Amino acid sequence: MKSFSLSFLFSFLFSSFLLSSCAPNDSHSNSNSHSNSNSHSNSNSSSPLSALAEKQKGAHVFSLENVDEYSILEPYHLNWVTMVSWAFQDSIRSDHTWANRGDTTAMREYDERWAERIRRAKSQGYKVFFKPHLWIQHTENGEWRSDIDHDTEEDWLSWRETYRSFILRYATVAEAGNADMYCIGMEFDQLSSKRPEFWVELIADVRAVYSGKVIYAANWYREYEAITFWEHLDYIGIQGYFPLCSKKQPSLEDITNGWDDHLKDMEKVAQANQRHVVFTEMGYRSTTNAAAKPWEWVEYDEENEAVYSEEIQVNCYKAFFEKVWNKPWFAGVHLWQLRTDHERRAEDFKLDFTTQGKAAEETIGHYFGNTVER
Repeated sequence: MKSFSLSFLFSFLFSSFLLSSCAPNDSHSNSNSHSNSNSHSNSNSSSPLSALAEKQKGAHVFSLENVDEYSILEPYHLNWVTMVSWAFQDSIRSDHTWANRGDTTAMREYDERWAERIRRAKSQGYKVFFKPHLWIQHTENGEWRSDIDHDTEEDWLSWRETYRSFILRYATVAEAGNADMYCIGMEFDQLSSKRPEFWVELIADVRAVYSGKVIYAANWYREYEAITFWEHLDYIGIQGYFPLCSKKQPSLEDITNGWDDHLKDMEKVAQANQRHVVFTEMGYRSTTNAAAKPWEWVEYDEENEAVYSEEIQVNCYKAFFEKVWNKPWFAGVHLWQLRTDHERRAEDFKLDFTTQGKAAEETIGHYFGNTVER
């Protein structure tokens, strides 16, 4: 998913901590127990994947601190909560990352607060997907996380160690909190193709300290099909911001038909690797062009076409549930995003991905609450 403005991010992080024109568009997306599966080997069987008994009905929830705040989740009928921790680096060529720098005591206390958040969600009956994100502070010319690469082997080795430390640190937190699934990386298009051995080693290192399910969140655009290490993971994770229709006022049928080619590609990868697909992230803005470039933040609307439309947002979700949800190889979705401060900041989120207080809230709740999994 494409980054938004740095000033908006810091506001976002601070509040989070405290509290056929409809043919697929190939433009780049700048876009409660553990089950230990340390040797979850790839099967060469070509038999179709069977539907899972229960699918992941999740959402990224920010500013969720207290038990009474869980009431905001009730309309959605979720069974998972997705939690995001952050690391940073200066640019796509940086030779290191960092996360919550401070003395040992402060970092230990910070990590324990994360573990406690996970435990609190579990105590409320939710499973937890813990999903570290890496934020690039300075970008230009459309650069983003997928473009991270290094000019020298020395720079790569330095970056590798700091990123590994970040991921293992929060894998330990995930284990302490008894999180059900943990993400080792997200949308590293260059690094996943050029450095597959690093990811295989990282997966093994994570499994040594964490006993839950392990996943990688691949970009929808050309990355997930090219990854060679799916067999070492428990699911095929995809950031599901697929373009569905480029019409300015698409109908529900237009949007629904936009899934056809994407479904064929995903099923092929799922069957080849004998792994179910999880959308590690998916969401739609409440704008008329939400189906054309779902990954695009309002701040980065290149054509300035962010016209308010709850109807298009609703139809995007309807198309997803009607076309994708019941595929036997599909294991679930983690929606972007819900917030405990949505009422206070409703105007800020009017055109954004949040569905709270919008018609899509009822739509998602209806499908999560009433669809028969098959």
